[in-house]
Amino acid sequence: MIRLFFNRSVNRLLPAGVVFLALFLHACAPGYLLIPEAEMDELNADLMAVRDDMDEQAGEIEQLRSLCERHHLQAMENALETRQATESLAGLIREKHDVILLELSKIAPEPDSDAEPITPLAPELSRMDKLVVGQIEKVMLTPTNRLFHARMDTGAKTSSLDARDIETFERDGSTWVRFAVVDPESGDSHVLEEPVVRHVRIYQSSNAEGDRRPVVKLKFRLGRIQRVDEFTLVDREHLDYQVLIGRNILKDLIVVDVSDEFIVDPPEYDDNGSDM
Repeated sequence: MIRLFFNRSVNRLLPAGVVFLALFLHACAPGYLLIPEAEMDELNADLMAVRDDMDEQAGEIEQLRSLCERHHLQAMENALETRQATESLAGLIREKHDVILLELSKIAPEPDSDAEPITPLAPELSRMDKLVVGQIEKVMLTPTNRLFHARMDTGAKTSSLDARDIETFERDGSTWVRFAVVDPESGDSHVLEEPVVRHVRIYQSSNAEGDRRPVVKLKFRLGRIQRVDEFTLVDREHLDYQVLIGRNILKDLIVVDVSDEFIVDPPEYDDNGSDM
């Protein structure tokens, strides 16, 4: 009975529901929705404009990202170049520091200061008659009879000569030294033997005990000046000049113009190697 009543009720309501559903769908069709069709088109146009703006902003963001990447790579390259330049400069400073220490060590007090003074072969000159030389000049040393580039050093007490394979020995109860001097032109070594005048001790920061060096007398010519004076023997292979002229030669004879080089004419020698 109940089932029969239910079936009859459904059969009566079903057509009405179908009609209501059809009316509802018709009301939801374009032009009949709660938002009018004209406003819907305007809304769609606004959405399209927003999407275009978002696409444009996305492009700008991508450009900024690429620019940041390029700047980052450039910054890394600049940092690497700066590091390499700094390391190179530090190495150069260390080299200059070693050279300065070596030059300053020559100013250190030397023993045997009461040694017999050297009498110059040239007469004492007045200030106006002194020989004006540049910071670098050519000098001739005997007995090698070869020209060497020499640096004038007013801070060094004693002149210095580049000597290799230095060896001291006894001869007739006296101390002698055997050493080799490298020919600046041919590169050949000339072995010399000279009596030792005295020894000097040079102190450096790397050697607290100091370096004991022999001193010999050698004849040299610089421009019109010719004399015999003391030279400290030391290996100067790592330096630019084989000969250093110190105050023991410059004093009372020479004025140094540090702004110029090779002012005086170099001494001449004949084909046999003897100076003229």
